[in-house]
Amino acid sequence: MTQVGPPTGPSAGLLAGPLGTIFDTDLVAGVHLWSSALDVDYVRGVVRRGGWRFGHLDGSRVVTVEDLHDAISGALGFPSYYGRNLDALADCLDDCAGSQLLLWDDWGGLARTEPRVTAIVLDLLGASRVTTLLRGAGAAPT
Repeated sequence: MTQVGPPTGPSAGLLAGPLGTIFDTDLVAGVHLWSSALDVDYVRGVVRRGGWRFGHLDGSRVVTVEDLHDAISGALGFPSYYGRNLDALADCLDDCAGSQLLLWDDWGGLARTEPRVTAIVLDLLGASRVTTLLRGAGAAPT
């Protein structure tokens, strides 16, 4: 069995106990950089056992705004009538309840191809009740 050490990086104090071996303090809504290399399925299991909803966004497949809307809709379980634009994203995020974690891996691809849209999306996520973990290289969130 692999022993999981505490996370490192800017969110180490925020992320590493109440939800199992990887989170040692209460998670808070907002956008956080996370440098952990833990497997997505492991993180999903820990988060769900903690009573939270989990969504994973594989940013390696997200290079256009259309890709983003498809991926975030699937990750957060948006309704089929989701309008796939920034206004609709804001509305759906307003409807998200707390205790929901979005792990956005490889978020830097969209940050490089669509920096303005990425900044808006990060602002929307930061203002929502969704806890968002950004993992991988990318521009610093504003």
